Amino acid sequence: MLDLVEPKLQYVPYKDGQIAYRETAGTGSALFLLHGMNGSSKSWSNLYSSLGKLFRVIAWDAPSFGASDVFGDNIQEYKNAAKALISKLNIKDFVVLGHSMGGLVAAQIAADKDLSIAGLVLSSSHLGFGRPKGEELMPRYEKRIEIFNNKNTDISFRIDRAKFNSPKGTNENVIQFLANVSADVRMESIRDGGRMSQETDNKIISSEIKVPILILSGGQDTIISTEMHSELVTAFPRAQQVVFPKAGHASYAEYPELFNEQVREFSEKACDLKLPSSKQNKENINERKNK
Repeated sequence: MLDLVEPKLQYVPYKDGQIAYRETAGTGSALFLLHGMNGSSKSWSNLYSSLGKLFRVIAWDAPSFGASDVFGDNIQEYKNAAKALISKLNIKDFVVLGHSMGGLVAAQIAADKDLSIAGLVLSSSHLGFGRPKGEELMPRYEKRIEIFNNKNTDISFRIDRAKFNSPKGTNENVIQFLANVSADVRMESIRDGGRMSQETDNKIISSEIKVPILILSGGQDTIISTEMHSELVTAFPRAQQVVFPKAGHASYAEYPELFNEQVREFSEKACDLKLPSSKQNKENINERKNK
């Protein structure tokens, strides 16, 4: 069940523009959340509600997304922007969580020896496509830009797209939520995020990541192919893996209680915390897992 909360949008100056982010009032260890191609900091509205008092939850609008400005279209530019936000907000000993496209940046952050990382969560993500710099955009991105150029981005289209990318029978409230979040996506988002995803190859840096890793995936994900998922798992053979059998690409919205509980448990261990928990809540989670 969705329980949506949106902390107010805040900004830090960066280069000639600004990076937008949201932050909860939690005072524990930090979770740094990086959304996917079809999202923004609004993507995590249910996680803010669930974990926002236990952790200091921080989520950005990636460069070219949401209320953030454009700062480039390669993985180094995205990583530099993330590091600038981490520095400005004095985030240390944190867990970084990246969904889909956001996982590319999250892995780069986890491999950075200048940062103090406790753990890495990769949600329905991949390693990047490793295409040569300057190639034409792949059809998966070029077609979406064509849709924007045709101005076919009204609410009905966004709802249809959310349904297409979700398993059959997904709750209508979830579809509406995903459609509403996608309203923040701009043409620059697909252009720059697509270029970054297309040219990144995180196989190169996978061996440099020494922190605990959790890989979350949906058993009915049609966005991340079996091959892409297999490459990710192969690159991180020691990672903990959790599959939500009935979930598609957006398990954080489709099965938020299960998703958030996995993030909580992993982060609790990674940060060596002993957070309060409810025995009944854990029993309920286990019961839902067995269904």
